[in-house]
Amino acid sequence: MKLQMTPDIVPVEEFFRLLREKWVGVEIPEYKFRKFLSVKDRIFFDCVEGDQVGCLKKVMRHEGYPRFVAFILARWEDGTLRVLDVSFANLGKETLERFNDRYPRQLRPANAMALQLSGGEYLEYLGASYEE
Repeated sequence: MKLQMTPDIVPVEEFFRLLREKWVGVEIPEYKFRKFLSVKDRIFFDCVEGDQVGCLKKVMRHEGYPRFVAFILARWEDGTLRVLDVSFANLGKETLERFNDRYPRQLRPANAMALQLSGGEYLEYLGASYEE
């Protein structure tokens, strides 16, 4: 089955390539990422069907994920750049769409402070994903 790509949805390998161009030497735990990225929504997701837009909509609106994952870029005191994954329990019926909207406003400040206390610097929010 041929996947229909949109300019807004890219294979995660393209995201890795662009991230490495922008942040030379960045360490990326590639195995923690899903197969596709919605650039506009900053959502990493999988899709085995041919309709990636449909898959994205389902993933964003699903209420049953036990955990959400925020991917962030951090720099350490020695100059090391690293992508980190921070996991958050879904304590209610929150959707990935809602979590992704809420993270930068409500959860990012605590992550940035924790990184600072451990000798790191919060650089950039890369997007969100889910655990099944």
